[in-house]
Amino acid sequence: MEAGRPIAYQPTCDGSGLKKIQLHEPLTVEGELNKLAANIAIGRNWAGVHYYSDYIESLRLGEEIAIGILEEQKLTYPENFTMTVPLFDGGAIRI
Repeated sequence: MEAGRPIAYQPTCDGSGLKKIQLHEPLTVEGELNKLAANIAIGRNWAGVHYYSDYIESLRLGEEIAIGILEEQKLTYPENFTMTVPLFDGGAIRI
């Protein structure tokens, strides 16, 4: 493993465990928010809801939940900071 590069965990081929992999790109808040929103949306498919419109609405719901969590977490830090988060619709929100 190359020093300084971020790592992630990926399931083994047989699903019996996890293996470390090195990422070629850094983790970002945007990427993690997109992943969270997508996981919420995909979870609807796992539950047996298979309509594309539900997937899109679930992405939006996941995005709103993630933004809410970030806004709540910001209140717990003594530093005054802001961040701009891009939205799925192409807009952005400032937290």
